[in-house]
Amino acid sequence: MAQLSVTMQFYFAYGSNLDFDDWSLWCSKKNANPEGLVEYRRAFLPGFTVKYSHYSSGREGGAANLYPVDNNLVGTYGALFEIDENCLELLDSKEGHPNHYQRINVKVLDDNGKYLDAITYISKKYDLDDFFLPTEKYHNLIHNGMQRRNMPVIDIELAKQNLDNSNCGFIIAYGTLKKGMEREHIMPGEFVSNGYIKGDLYDLGPFPGLLDGDGEVMCEVYHSLNMEYDIHFLDQIEGTNLIPPLYERKLIPVECDDGKLRFGNCYFYCGDIEGYTVISNGIWSE
Repeated sequence: MAQLSVTMQFYFAYGSNLDFDDWSLWCSKKNANPEGLVEYRRAFLPGFTVKYSHYSSGREGGAANLYPVDNNLVGTYGALFEIDENCLELLDSKEGHPNHYQRINVKVLDDNGKYLDAITYISKKYDLDDFFLPTEKYHNLIHNGMQRRNMPVIDIELAKQNLDNSNCGFIIAYGTLKKGMEREHIMPGEFVSNGYIKGDLYDLGPFPGLLDGDGEVMCEVYHSLNMEYDIHFLDQIEGTNLIPPLYERKLIPVECDDGKLRFGNCYFYCGDIEGYTVISNGIWSE
């Protein structure tokens, strides 16, 4: 007997579906099986921030929504789930697609540094600049869901206070911009944590160069409240606009010593590495 094929796809959750009990409770009221929502990885959606700009009568207050921004320097934290066609129908029903939230296609970055196609939901029922105060119960579904997955909660906390989070993000330093190094005085942002990123670090003489690779590189993570300004400044410093460029900027995951997973902007070397040696311990020192 031929087996029926099941179409699987990824769903990016950033709101109440980060709490499986909340999802299960909704499914139980619909006599539906919640097990079709299978968590895959932690993930990051570039180009959107989270706001409480949708009013939910069922939640008796504000509900999380995506707010598009003009760049991919910042984004929204969440979780990536594998879903089948039946689960997709349930999600459409729960999110009120297409009358309340609309299903859209997005590209997310997972915690292994891989870009994946996914679907998620965005509300355009209200003005994106609207604000509706969420209940503590609803807000905690998201806050606690982020904490359980060891992801930062600063964006959702700013959203709760109706403060701008559309230009906040993280920057990764692994060379001369680190504390105690030659250019530490020009490193923008506030130091958050040490951490490590995936790649191979080369000793280029006066400075290091990071390339894609399977090694581990020790780094520092900084939080910026003005990403557009700070990244423009660092792009000039790192020579991303030269022809050919000296470095290119990438958004990558970083495992931090404080236990958090963050996604930050990092500069990768574009030049020739022939004749240069790999720094085996992944730590740059002058």
